[in-house]
Order: sequence, then C-alpha cells, then structure tokens
Amino acid sequence: MNNIFFNKYLTVILLVLVSLSLGYWVGSNFPYSQNSVSSSNISNSFSSSSSIDTNLFNHVWNLVHTNYFYKNVNNKNLYYGAINGMVNSLGDPHTIFFSPSQASNYYKAIAGNNFAGIGVSLGYNSKGNVIIEQVLSNTPASLAGIIQGDSIVSVNGNTSQNINNVVNEIRGNSGTNVNIKVKTTSGSIKDFNIKREQIHVSSEQIKNLGNGIIDVTILRFSDSSLSQWENSYSSVMSKVVAMHPKKVILDLRGNPGGYFEAAIYAAGEFLPLNTLVAKQENRGGTYNSFRTTYQGNLQNVPLVILVNGGTASAAEIFSGAMQYYHRATIVGENTYGKGTAQNTFTFSDGALLVMTTKHWLLPSGRWITPQHPIIPNIKVKFSNKEFALGVDNQLLVAEKTN
Repeated sequence: MNNIFFNKYLTVILLVLVSLSLGYWVGSNFPYSQNSVSSSNISNSFSSSSSIDTNLFNHVWNLVHTNYFYKNVNNKNLYYGAINGMVNSLGDPHTIFFSPSQASNYYKAIAGNNFAGIGVSLGYNSKGNVIIEQVLSNTPASLAGIIQGDSIVSVNGNTSQNINNVVNEIRGNSGTNVNIKVKTTSGSIKDFNIKREQIHVSSEQIKNLGNGIIDVTILRFSDSSLSQWENSYSSVMSKVVAMHPKKVILDLRGNPGGYFEAAIYAAGEFLPLNTLVAKQENRGGTYNSFRTTYQGNLQNVPLVILVNGGTASAAEIFSGAMQYYHRATIVGENTYGKGTAQNTFTFSDGALLVMTTKHWLLPSGRWITPQHPIIPNIKVKFSNKEFALGVDNQLLVAEKTN
C-alpha cells in the first residue's frame, strides 16, 4: 500500500484513545482551559440542600460494608465510582471525571507521550457501539489487519461498550498481548491477538505533494502545554513558509481538537492581526471575543482544509473561522459538531474533573452543534475501496481545488 496516502488519512491523536468524532476523547478532544483547584475551595452545596437527603449516601455506604456478600470491598473504588456516577448523571459526554490513575493516563494522552497500545483511536457509531475510528500505519493494529470502521465486540473477553473500559482493556505493558474481537463492515467476526508496543504521535506532519502544494496534517491542537503546542506549530509553519508554497492543504480529518486557545493562535497564520476567530458564552450569559494575536506569513497563500466526522472542537473553531472569512475552501465530510468548551479541575489526590463550562460561537454568531456542524464547501465522501488501493480520494480533490 502507498504509505503516503496511508499515513495521510489515518492521522490519529493517540494509540487507543477516544476520538471526539462521536462522543468524547479521553485525551484532549475539546477546547479546554486548565485549572488547579482544591476540594476545600469548592462550596459544599450538596450538604446544604434542603431537597436532598444527605444521609442516604452514608446509609447505602454502610449497607454495602455490612451486607454485601463479598467482603473485600475497595473503598477507593466505591468513592470514585460514586463521584463518577454523579458526573455521568449530567448526561453530558464531554463532562468526565477521572480517578487519580485515570487522570495520570489523561495527562500522558494530551502530552502525546509514548504509550503501550496497538495504534488506534476509538469512537461511537450511531448505535452506541465502540468502533475503530482511525488506525496508525505501521503499528500493531494496522499490521494485524484491523481497519477503520471495524466495531469492537470484546477485548480480553470483556464485551463492555463503554469506551473508558475498552481503552483500559486495550492499553497495557509493552510486549504483552491483548485479544480483540471485532465485527467488520461486512458483518464477519474476526479475532486478533495483538502484542502491545510503545507508540508516539507528533502533533503535525508535513508532506510536499509537488507542484508547490504543501500538505500539513494537524493531528491535534494540544501537547503537554499550550506554549509547547504553539512552539511546535510555529516551527512547522516556518518550515512551510521556507518551502514557498503555492497552496497549503491543512488536513484536520480525525482531529478531535484540544486547547481552545491553540485554535485562536493557529488562525493567526492565515488571518490578519486582530481578526475575530470565535466567541465564548459562559453560564452567566457573558460573551468573550477571541481574536488573532499575530499576523503570520501565509496570509495570501491559497488554503484548503480537509475535514470529516472526526474533526471536532478546536479543529471546528479553526475551520469555521476560515470558512466564514472565505479564507479557505473546506473539503470532505460534515464535522462532528461540538459547540461546548470544557475546563479541567485538578484535586489534591490527583483526581481530575473535565467539565463543560462554556459554549462557543463562530464569528457569525452561529452555534456549532451535531445538527449544525461545519459543512464542507466541497463534499467528498471518503472511499474505503480506493483507500485500500492506496488512493486518498478526498486528498486528491483537495489537490485539485483552487
């Protein structure tokens, strides 16, 4: 298979983390801001609420410890499980609680560090089943024959369709094996016994397609810190400028987002200084505007942006602004449609809460939702058949687009 095309489409943020394309990403698939807080700084409205019987929790806790048949109850699991249940009851897939151990994995995920896994990202389909969203080339998953679109039946015999559970089952120590059963798009069931390996994914990739066309894949809008991502992005764009491009293709397919501020920063390379990129509305109805903070060197270079259903969050902010100002032609398939922003709250025990705190709007004032995503100027459905032959049909259209 032609590795150029193979590498292009299968742009995965992490080895086996959730892509925001159909739900949420256990990494950094959303525009978010970081906050360090202490539990003691949060008012205890629960205990002061007259409509809640606060004794019920303690009563159930005691019953578990005195009546549950299996005596070896893990108190930490009960405690974090209770918090997780509370957060899940909000019904917001982008508001997520992580126990200390899960939080540790989260931080590694957004840093893009090495992981022991198989080289895939996961998502949900319309039926709520966990599916393979994307696959990294030359990884255990791709070499074993797992392909995009396969749905997870079981991992190590566990049939859970909760992505967190699937992720935890697939990840493990390097050199160990994981058994994965999948249902292919044709309906057949396949079993894979795959050895985990250390996998690293960088944020950006550059490819010279010839004829002055430079293709830049942005896998995510996050690294271990915002400043690190900005430095990496600036370095990549400097290399692009040095290549004297006649056209730039930005491939944001499968990009689940990241730092909200990263999208604003990235827009400065293509939009004039002080251009409105997005607005945010907080819980109290206050709006904040975000504008480009510098003027890059690719202001007059034709721009094409590739998107698909895995393009979400910060990637949609960026794409939507470019489309609004007619700065870029958007090619591909409708984006995910995520119009909320999250803040992360860390606690003294290492636990982490990622919580929706804001909505954001495009410069036009339009909300981005699953019902109203970014719609490409040129719609091109990705062809698995052509891709199997080494041809990325969406990229070919982008190359021909003026």
